[in-house]
Amino acid sequence: MTGGQPPAPQLLVGARLVTPRHGVTAGWLAISDGRIDALGHGAPPDSAEGPVLDLGGRLLVPGFVDPHCHGGAGHSVYTGDPADVRAATAGHLARGTTTMLASVATTAPPAMEAAARAVAEVIEDGSAPSLAGIHFEGPFLSPERRGAQTRDALRTPDRAVLARLLAAAGGHARSMTVAPELPGAVELIREHADDLLFCLGHSDATAEQFGRAAAAGARAVTHLFNAMPPLHHREPGPAAAALLDPRLSCELILDGHHLADDTVRLAHRTAGADRLLLVSDAMPAAGLSDGTYRFADREVTVTDGVARLRGTDTLAGSTLFVADAFRRAVLGIGLPLADAVRMATTNAARLLRLTDRGALLPGLRADLVSLDAELRPDRVWLAGESVHL
Repeated sequence: MTGGQPPAPQLLVGARLVTPRHGVTAGWLAISDGRIDALGHGAPPDSAEGPVLDLGGRLLVPGFVDPHCHGGAGHSVYTGDPADVRAATAGHLARGTTTMLASVATTAPPAMEAAARAVAEVIEDGSAPSLAGIHFEGPFLSPERRGAQTRDALRTPDRAVLARLLAAAGGHARSMTVAPELPGAVELIREHADDLLFCLGHSDATAEQFGRAAAAGARAVTHLFNAMPPLHHREPGPAAAALLDPRLSCELILDGHHLADDTVRLAHRTAGADRLLLVSDAMPAAGLSDGTYRFADREVTVTDGVARLRGTDTLAGSTLFVADAFRRAVLGIGLPLADAVRMATTNAARLLRLTDRGALLPGLRADLVSLDAELRPDRVWLAGESVHL
């Protein structure tokens, strides 16, 4: 990055743009002062400024937005070390994630507070410009559906614990996953829904309990279908409630292991593309080879790209990047390209109230990803500046 100086104007031509208004169309895009200055069909006007880059027919999409990411490139975002936060964020940026939240997993509250302070430091010093805030995955989660979260660190909803976490985050907390059936959870959601995005997850709740939490102000569901009761014909549970409730956006982990392809198709047909979010839920081994690793308070084994707590069958996040989820959505599952773009970019930006990004529209931040014929990122721009892959 240039350290505060806006990048020079640029003109991208020969692109296939994916825009909210026109879907996929051949055209051009002009960048000025780090923002999308203009875009259009066919050839650019003679008045367009800046050096010209011909994308040769490649797909151009908004930068990916990941609201649920624990690490990558060998680093965890919740060790309490700012260097780890920077390295993990850089690993995802190089693969097209131009906006992400640092997801602090459930550990003892003092450790979560230390992790939040480290993330806040990185955001405030500007050393990871793609980092947009903090997601607390816990500690108010169900012991029965904790997944890879640390059991003895789980808590029932506690205003004092929440206050300390928010203070440690220094104004950078954006979201929190809670189990709505826990005592006091709905009241906590109601009190803080105006300043914190509550995601329902790691939960043993009924459909009715999910509905009450949504009525109190919860607006998202953490990794739909995972860490919650399965769909049952007499007890539809939280999965059905999430799919049917228009107030709730739903995360999906598309690594081929967390969800079957038909489960994704069911979610897409039921909830529609505008309420689905492609997230990584990436743990630090994203981008690494198979092996056994120790990160923060947990030890994981990665086999064929699948991360599990060592010695168990419990999935410990994914080794995914959002770009991989996007590619699988289109080429593996067969979702429409424009739908997959919304699910990987626009929807999360809207949910997080990041109004300056998430689509190819004039005036928005020039966060862009160019994709080759196999939908793999080959160029990334953050606020108009090229990122080295």
